[in-house]
Amino acid sequence: MAELQWRGKTRDQPERESREEALARLCTSEILPALSLPTPESAWHNRLIRGERQDVLTALLPEFAGQINLIYIDPPFMTGRDFKQGTHLAYSDKWQGDLDAYLQWLATTLHLLYQLLADDGSLYVHLDWRVTHYTRVMLDEIFRSSERGQGGFQNEIIWHYQSGGRGSQRYARKHDTILFYTKSAHYCFHGERIGEKRGTHKRNHMRKQENEHGQITWSINSHGRTYTYSSESRMTPSDVWSDISHLHQRDPERNGYATQKPAALIERLLLASSEPQQLVLDCFCGSGVTPVVAEQLGRRWIAADQGELAIATTRARLLALPQYSPFISQTCVAAPGR
Repeated sequence: MAELQWRGKTRDQPERESREEALARLCTSEILPALSLPTPESAWHNRLIRGERQDVLTALLPEFAGQINLIYIDPPFMTGRDFKQGTHLAYSDKWQGDLDAYLQWLATTLHLLYQLLADDGSLYVHLDWRVTHYTRVMLDEIFRSSERGQGGFQNEIIWHYQSGGRGSQRYARKHDTILFYTKSAHYCFHGERIGEKRGTHKRNHMRKQENEHGQITWSINSHGRTYTYSSESRMTPSDVWSDISHLHQRDPERNGYATQKPAALIERLLLASSEPQQLVLDCFCGSGVTPVVAEQLGRRWIAADQGELAIATTRARLLALPQYSPFISQTCVAAPGR
């Protein structure tokens, strides 16, 4: 199959990264609420981890390899910018124009996430026009063993939004891309949870019927079979999403983090691709939207970020919820010389 090449790419990358498990460890610094010490009856605590993503993921491997049901990441996009909140640096996305260094960094991340992903798990990678095309080829290579079992690539989701600014020399760039991959053909997906109702207005070539009680159904013939749907049934969304707005500067949901994503976007992914009490991972948690939405939907979660501002923002956002499940704050400590 076609492969993406870059300077520094290594053939033994997955095996080498697995051997790095012992190079980092997680140290618990806080348990919230303070009286929620783990017991045999309630051993699980969600985790908020500060650390560099490779250290965090290798430290998680011994316990969570093949155990994460849904992974969402919104990594740096290679924008060449620093992102700040006031005078505080949120994170740096500068790579000195070195695409090879960025691709090696991203490939290391994706290989580790693949190892953590459950056999029936789903991975969503959120990027934009700068590196999405490279990343899709990279993911195809990483997931190629899955493709024989109809795993691998599932969708390229276009999140289209309205925002200020229009270029004079090109079409306005007003969308992000979310790549959706699965490890096998047996994965969780519930399009009916997130789709709109069919309603009563005309649906393509479907035949509209109304019974004596005013109930409307739609039917269509396909390959010798008739399919009938009620007006209340929900349709799986297409792969172009224009109904979720980006967060404007004065949006009440905003918490000040530079690249914050709307909760509605993450909620859609979690509802479609996970069940209550399943485990969700985000190793670039930034503004905290993934763990907060996971908490509200009754999912277990692990959230990590290397930025002090991201961890503080996420912690405050979780504590502001009317109620939250116990979680622990941890720091990932790399081995000396790493």
